[in-house]
Amino acid sequence: MTVLGGEPTYTVSALCDEVRAFLGEAFPSVWVTGEVQRFRESQRGHAYFELVEKDAADGVCGKLETVIWAREWARVRRVLAGSGQRIEEGAAIRCLGRIDFYGVGGRLQLVVREVDPVFTLGLLERRRRETLAALEAAGLLDGQRALPLPEPPLSIALVTSYGSAAYHDFLATLAESGYGFRVLAIHASVQGLRAEREIVSALALAGRSAVDCVALVRGGGARSDLAVFDSRAVAEAVARAPLPVLTGLGHEIDEAIADRVAHLAGKTPTKVAELLVERVAACERAAAEAAVALARAARERLRAGGERVAHAER
Repeated sequence: MTVLGGEPTYTVSALCDEVRAFLGEAFPSVWVTGEVQRFRESQRGHAYFELVEKDAADGVCGKLETVIWAREWARVRRVLAGSGQRIEEGAAIRCLGRIDFYGVGGRLQLVVREVDPVFTLGLLERRRRETLAALEAAGLLDGQRALPLPEPPLSIALVTSYGSAAYHDFLATLAESGYGFRVLAIHASVQGLRAEREIVSALALAGRSAVDCVALVRGGGARSDLAVFDSRAVAEAVARAPLPVLTGLGHEIDEAIADRVAHLAGKTPTKVAELLVERVAACERAAAEAAVALARAARERLRAGGERVAHAER
């Protein structure tokens, strides 16, 4: 700092250093909650994203540039993975860090060193309970189970990410059965910011199609990856579908709300395909048994008729 014209005068870098020192003293350690946006990882292993707060109209009312340096990021990822979570677009997190001012870039940023795994799980569980209560109040929890599944269910609308592992596993299982399944594939993102809107739209399109049922599937992933299937919009779309909806969401333990309101729920896409194959096989067995019984009854009728003719002749 110098004095010019009797007034203290800073250079830009000097003022930036002062601001940085002041903020470092004022906020050496602070917990912050917000929603993750614009997440990316650098080639050096650092994680960068925006931590935002939204108002009632879903507009951003606060935003912080955020960074997790490579060493802390590796540890944070391990901690979150232990509870089936990860930081991604749209995730709500609570993190501990310090406020820093990066003078070269002229920006304020939150430098994170810890992320609370319990906060996100608790928030997801609270939202889950609220959604289930709303669905129950609307009478939507068990409506799908009352819909009849056509026998045999040979025409299927498949809602998933086109070309994904779930897509290929489902189709491969049907193909291996040898039955004449007809599949209408409808693309929808199954995670990320567009997932909710695209799944709801795909289910609406499937409901207007000339098919026997709908299969909503995705591959496995972290618990946070499956959060879209706990959303009220997706759950209502499944519950209100005019056709039976079968879910296979790639999880072995947790039941998503979409599973809860579906007509049938399988653990994986392959399992859902196997359920459909078994339904068709059961119809085939029933038809074969009916054919045998019909032939037996026909032979008995012919035998009895023959005896009556013989008796009449005598």
